[in-house]
Amino acid sequence: MTGPPLTLSNSRIAWGAAVAALAVALLAAFLLFDTIKPAEWQDRKVTVPRGSGVPEVVSALHEGGVLRRPLVFRALVYLTFTSRRLHYGEYTFSRPPSTFEVWQKVFHGDVVTYKVTVPPGANLYDVALLLKEHSLAEPEAFLAAATSPAELERLGIPGNSAEGYLFPETYTLVKPVTPEEILEEMVRMFRKRFTPEMERKVKASGFSLQQVVTIASIIEKETGIDAEKPLVSAVIRRRLSLGMPLQMDPTVIYGVKRFDGTVTRKDLRTPGPYNTYTTLGLPPGPIANPGMPALVAALTPADVDYLYFVSRNDGSHAFSRTLQEHNRAVESFRRAAREAEG
Repeated sequence: MTGPPLTLSNSRIAWGAAVAALAVALLAAFLLFDTIKPAEWQDRKVTVPRGSGVPEVVSALHEGGVLRRPLVFRALVYLTFTSRRLHYGEYTFSRPPSTFEVWQKVFHGDVVTYKVTVPPGANLYDVALLLKEHSLAEPEAFLAAATSPAELERLGIPGNSAEGYLFPETYTLVKPVTPEEILEEMVRMFRKRFTPEMERKVKASGFSLQQVVTIASIIEKETGIDAEKPLVSAVIRRRLSLGMPLQMDPTVIYGVKRFDGTVTRKDLRTPGPYNTYTTLGLPPGPIANPGMPALVAALTPADVDYLYFVSRNDGSHAFSRTLQEHNRAVESFRRAAREAEG
């Protein structure tokens, strides 16, 4: 039995289906054999700008030398209904790609990622250099954003810079990214890790959040041993309560913007907001970005009455209650250092 004769409408449907099938077949053939085969190929990186539509995506890929047939790429995008599902970012091609492989990579967002680890105790300048190493941001632009009053207000950061609020962590960043976006990511991590319980302790401590983070930053720079952090915190708290100068070398170093760890006699005698030998109280803001152990120690100092501590020259410290004990400890470790050198 034969079916009913084809009407004009049915004929058009059949013709349209045949054309579509032919188009798909031709596209498949292009995708199968359309591979760039230069004599020599070196890894190529192409950046698709944020907010790019299909024309901008095609232009970036074509100008980057990884897409030979833009029209075929466009056809593939529209036939797969993926025009709104292409990802911006930086892409790397280690071998000559076919048009299909280029589309697949951009559709799946197989972008280059950059791991940036901010260690505890790193300051703004250290972070700026880390970002420069990965070509993620120029130091000047990052520092400008980190000290911008408008940006600090947007992020809810007290003080004159974002120092102290760039939480030490490993961040996965994707190009293109702005200094403001990097700042926001790091500050968001600080807010995430600084728990509501810690916020309640801040209110009960009598200190502001800025002061707590400042204390934590000094603790972080004074000792790398977690077990000592509550002890250093206790020394800071006790000196503040007695109206004594903190006399912490890391604050002086930060104030003179000398980050090789040295302090000269002239530095100690030169008054300034970060010179805790000549200025009472805490410096005006954090001197580094403290990790969680230092933040916890700043909120929960050890229940001890130490007033002094000195390095044992092995990374650890000896703590003393009186100046006499402290002076004996200082002389003892100096003598040991001289003997070790001699």
